[in-house]
Amino acid sequence: MVEKKLGYNIRLKTEKVNVDVKNEYLEMAKRADDAGLYYLAFPEFFGRFDRNRIHVVPYMAAVAARTEHVKLGTDVLQIPLLHPKHIADIGASLDIISEGRFILGAGVGMTVPAEFENFGIPMKERGRRTDEALDIIKKLWTEPAIYDYRGKFFTLRNVCSPPCIQKPHPPIWIGGMTDPSLRRTARYGNEWAAGMSWSVDTGIGGIPEDKWNVMERLEKLKQYCKESGRELVFGREAKGPKEVGYNQRMNININPDREKALEEARHFWTDVRKGRTQGGGSIEMKLRYAAVGNAEEVIEKLEEAYNTGAYLVTLYPLSTDSKSQWERIEKEVLPSL
Repeated sequence: MVEKKLGYNIRLKTEKVNVDVKNEYLEMAKRADDAGLYYLAFPEFFGRFDRNRIHVVPYMAAVAARTEHVKLGTDVLQIPLLHPKHIADIGASLDIISEGRFILGAGVGMTVPAEFENFGIPMKERGRRTDEALDIIKKLWTEPAIYDYRGKFFTLRNVCSPPCIQKPHPPIWIGGMTDPSLRRTARYGNEWAAGMSWSVDTGIGGIPEDKWNVMERLEKLKQYCKESGRELVFGREAKGPKEVGYNQRMNININPDREKALEEARHFWTDVRKGRTQGGGSIEMKLRYAAVGNAEEVIEKLEEAYNTGAYLVTLYPLSTDSKSQWERIEKEVLPSL
């Protein structure tokens, strides 16, 4: 039997950020926890030119203090832009603060050259840096004592990280639709976090839109898992180091008036986001894979995702009013699950 769990992108990113907005979003997280939501996603874009965004790490710690059950994940953290020792310490600390509810959502970062230039990281190295960093992070989370490491990009001597609550370590979810992302999932990940409109063909690693086929990608992932001595499982969480799970992301805008839903989605993607996240792309392309309309239409799209074998779908609102979107999910979508 396929499990049907729901997640929500609770980014603290609106057209303005102040203390009132912060408190409003923390209360929304508490309501999501009380309602039995499985997962809260916290995106991060270190190199973006956006002042109306609070940093993901202290925000997640604040949410962890307000909630008791819901899992909290970076969705996703741009691994090549940070030192792996830093990431390991952040992850272990958040796992302790949340009492074992932290998930490391890991990605190589979008194809935005300025992000890498600002950090002094060659963008062409992002995949290899990510693989080496994930290897280090897992060792820091599982080694019981002082640890040394010498690799191509990182050399560490006499280092350790705080002991995680979750054993052997917090789950690692890998984002991305490309073959390297799937191979990375099979080698390092506990789950693949699929996003059907997250990659565009930029000429440097994206997937052409006509190649987006989640079932084909799952078959490829199954092959890579087998080569790594692991098994891709469907309809439930992965259990143990030999299994790899699968969940999905979905853009939404819920409104009884479909035209208003479309209008708000267009405004958010074109005027607020300016098409700079989720791999870029036009609003028309995003809408082809989104659930926009009334609650019944969103539930129908959710069922399509569950039918592919995803046990969890995380909803990303194409909206400047995330609170109202959550309230509609809470009242109109959650009861159906």
